[in-house]
Amino acid sequence: MGTFVVLLAGIGAVCAWCVVVLVRRGRRGATENADGLLIEQAARLRAQQSRSAGRDFRAHPHGGPDSGSGRHRH
Repeated sequence: MGTFVVLLAGIGAVCAWCVVVLVRRGRRGATENADGLLIEQAARLRAQQSRSAGRDFRAHPHGGPDSGSGRHRH
């Protein structure tokens, strides 16, 4: 019975530690160093380009508006 209580106390301590770590991590704002800011900026730019490329494809799924019949011209 004592082993069971110790096991539950250990699991509870690990859960409490995880909660503390996650709460502290969630309270942090934006990245504070220059490398992190550059990484975030590049990721934001890639996401924006990806979204605009998706919009272009949905608008013209078979090629651009000037692509004609869709055949490749050599």
